[in-house]
Amino acid sequence: MASKIKSIQEVKIPDTYTLEQSAVIPEIDSFALALRHKKSGARVLFLSNEDNNKVFSIGFRTPPRDATGVPHIIEHTVLCGSREFPAKDPFVELVKGSLNTYLNATTYPDKTLYPVASCNDKDFQNLMHVYMDAVFYPNIYEHEEIFKQEGWHYELNSPEEPVTYNGVVFNEMKGAFSSADGKLERFVMNGLFPDNTYGNESGGDPANIPDLTYEEYLDFHRRYYHPVNSYIYLYGDMDIEERLEWMDQHYLRDFPAIELDSSIPLQKPFTRMKKLETEYAVSENEDSDEKTYYAFAAAMDVTLDVKVCKAFEIMAYVLAEMPGAPLKQALLDAGIGTDIDVDFCDILRQSYFALTTQNAKAGDRQRFYDTIHSTLQEQVKQGLDQKALEAAINAMEFKEREADYGMFPKGLIYGLNTMKTWLYDDKMPYDALCFQDTYEFLRTQLGTGYYENLIEKYLLNNPHAVLVEMKPKKGLAAEAEQKEKDRLAAYKASLSEEEIRQLIEDTQALKAYQEEPSPKEVLEKIPMLSREDIDKEIAPIYNKEVKLCDIPVMHHDIHTNDIVYLDLLFDVDDCREYMPQMSFLKTLLGYMDTASHSYSSLDTEINFHTGGIGADVNFYRLYGEEDACRVRFEMSTKVLRSKLSEALELMAEIMFTTSFADEKHLREVVAEARSRKKMSLMSAGHQAAMLRAMSHLSEVDWLTEQYGGYGYYQYLALLDDHFDQEKEKLQKGCLALLHKIFQRANMTISCTADQQGLETLDQELPSFLAKLEQFEKKADIDRSDDVMMAFTREDGQKNEAIMTPAEVQYVALAGKCSDMSGIKKGVLDVVRHLLNFGYLWNEVRVKGGAYGVSCQLIRNGEGFFTSYRDPGLESTLEAYRKAASYLKSFETEERELLKTIIGTVSGLDTPKPPASRGKRSMGIYLSQIPPEILQQERDQVLACSQEDIRAAAAMVEAIAENGNICVIGNENHIKEQKQLFDELMTL
Repeated sequence: MASKIKSIQEVKIPDTYTLEQSAVIPEIDSFALALRHKKSGARVLFLSNEDNNKVFSIGFRTPPRDATGVPHIIEHTVLCGSREFPAKDPFVELVKGSLNTYLNATTYPDKTLYPVASCNDKDFQNLMHVYMDAVFYPNIYEHEEIFKQEGWHYELNSPEEPVTYNGVVFNEMKGAFSSADGKLERFVMNGLFPDNTYGNESGGDPANIPDLTYEEYLDFHRRYYHPVNSYIYLYGDMDIEERLEWMDQHYLRDFPAIELDSSIPLQKPFTRMKKLETEYAVSENEDSDEKTYYAFAAAMDVTLDVKVCKAFEIMAYVLAEMPGAPLKQALLDAGIGTDIDVDFCDILRQSYFALTTQNAKAGDRQRFYDTIHSTLQEQVKQGLDQKALEAAINAMEFKEREADYGMFPKGLIYGLNTMKTWLYDDKMPYDALCFQDTYEFLRTQLGTGYYENLIEKYLLNNPHAVLVEMKPKKGLAAEAEQKEKDRLAAYKASLSEEEIRQLIEDTQALKAYQEEPSPKEVLEKIPMLSREDIDKEIAPIYNKEVKLCDIPVMHHDIHTNDIVYLDLLFDVDDCREYMPQMSFLKTLLGYMDTASHSYSSLDTEINFHTGGIGADVNFYRLYGEEDACRVRFEMSTKVLRSKLSEALELMAEIMFTTSFADEKHLREVVAEARSRKKMSLMSAGHQAAMLRAMSHLSEVDWLTEQYGGYGYYQYLALLDDHFDQEKEKLQKGCLALLHKIFQRANMTISCTADQQGLETLDQELPSFLAKLEQFEKKADIDRSDDVMMAFTREDGQKNEAIMTPAEVQYVALAGKCSDMSGIKKGVLDVVRHLLNFGYLWNEVRVKGGAYGVSCQLIRNGEGFFTSYRDPGLESTLEAYRKAASYLKSFETEERELLKTIIGTVSGLDTPKPPASRGKRSMGIYLSQIPPEILQQERDQVLACSQEDIRAAAAMVEAIAENGNICVIGNENHIKEQKQLFDELMTL
């Protein structure tokens, strides 16, 4: 067995493979092996290390030749049954019943990836088996229904009705194309690369998806899904020799290598910059003045130069992203837009740098370009801010070394990074992971003119660029909808009576196919774990309460590679009525001038010394108490232990000396915050709709929505639209809030670090507390709270709709069950998993065509349903309301119940990096949840019976029957169903 290898001598590579490269990669504590399967030509990259969260991915280069979305539809459909696993949806069966830590598939502009991860050896092998079978032997050739369901199909239920389109990818892309930001991003990429694959939308344009035929779709799979075109990636602690032998014997040896050129040709550089125009949809009632987007983007053939790419990543931040960045500030000062964004894209064969602004006046395109050009010339002439560059290098290196990617396994992120170079050069399989030399090189180039030369070459003197103006247009969404209706009407008119009858039969046949469950013997072919594979105990809780300088400190003693994760928590229970303003205050802290630094130089100091400093507000529901929670304003940092003194110094500066006097910059931050909140409401409408529906249930839910939902957006809109009237109240109110929040008596500390980290905190804390004491003395004893903006909650049930120019909906329903007797709290997790990947998946996604749907059931009796990029509205609400009937009559085989339990545990046991383990532990402490209750609920999950699930139907029924509705989405669809709502609003 060869695992955790440190050198090539420790592994015997099977004769069926050729070793092409090997190397130690100290940055990620791995030994890399780049191999080629001799018979099939498959590329294999192995990263061997001690990480038990193992990752497998198989990817293919999949360049689209049109905008029908064929790569995307194949990504969806190969996971709908295969030769060895012919169940209709093995992907969902795996989600239901594996201990995966990641399971997904993704379509990119030029590649499609199928990654999985698990900490359990047997589970990992099972996942790998199902995915390999799916990509090489999918059932798409036997069942055209798969293509129709996931891609697109005509739908007709009776001769009198109009023909419609449906399909999961079709509806997903309708949602994607409803985003103005997404539309601009695609338009820029297509404009830069009109003659190669990047000129086509790989996800599919809804206007073109119905042009794709079943045979063209199959041809694409036949052509590109061969091992010779594959990129197989394995990461973690596993037997390398065994996995290589298994892949050869089960799959790779069956595919002799073929001649296949899937390479991405370079776009011929332009001889002069192109000026392009397009339009995006806005609602009929929306103010469309000053809503124009502008973009400047320059293409560059640097993807395979890792150092140049990293340099541009750093320059993008310094030039346009950091507070006060020169390009950003120049555009704001010129009044060209309110929200500036920058992107350096290095995941394509040719990279590009793009700068965009939104909320600008029409007719300013040339001024936009001139401002960028002159500012870049000035930066080249006077030289970039060298300390800002060095600080950005420090921050990016800190992030890469920390390797905290939240819920995503770090091996997954490493795999994605390998594709930046490996996809385009077989000799560069892991270059993007070897970052130490890159950062050292970039530091040596400070002050040499290196960065300025890159700006001159690729941004100032590069004709391969586009200058885009994207204007708002009312009625554009309705035009697209009418065009689709006319196309479908013409299609129906072309059909004979027999063809119409056949279409109705096809529609019914597809529904019958979707409703027919896979036979028991077919489902049992999908490998599954046993109860013995599941951990019986809850994850460790790392809470040790100590006192430092008489301040209560919760120490989470976890190995963190000498990083201290520090949270200063302040009790703000008596500030609840000011929640929207408190939410905005967290944005302002670190983004305004302080006594010692401008907001721009402050950001540089933060990046120079720490891994980041931020503010947040969090809500901790109290266990066993009705509608009770603790609200905490939190200042957080992550920093190397040796730099903790500097971090606390900067935190004190931000907390105690921030000035809100700069009206001009304050106005800019308000406008930017509003713009970005609106973008998030559009792109994550399922979350916004859920928060809004929940907000009418309790004070805790209302506070949460005022903090980050549509209620918070309304507050930002008020500030933005009436800034001159509100600015003084905002400035004084924020200062008053600081004094109400930052009081020693309200303070608790959460410290995630080892014992040395805690000892260092003990040494550095007195200096910080002295500054806090001085700050408290400055508070105006006679000040009045009336400078702060108070908000009050409206009681009662309410159904609301928020209209947007989107072509789809986000449909939420939230309610509460007052009688939870007879319902085991741990079972709620099982019921949620069962509904999400069983009933709701089938009813709302498979049959309804929505891209996503989910529910949540909370131990206090509250719960919600929400859908994502959903063509339905009333039909989705009806599906939610019938969920209780499904649970009441729930009966299944023991194997299926066990599968659901395993899948539930998988969601509970997702591995967490050190910072997240500390936060989980602190959350348990603040919510006052006894560990024995958490263990009891886990025991209930493991012992869940069919009777337990049926008992939970009462809760789901109460939520659905008496719940609040919130729908965000298509203006016309909402107006057609206006009788469902108490209030219609426009975003």
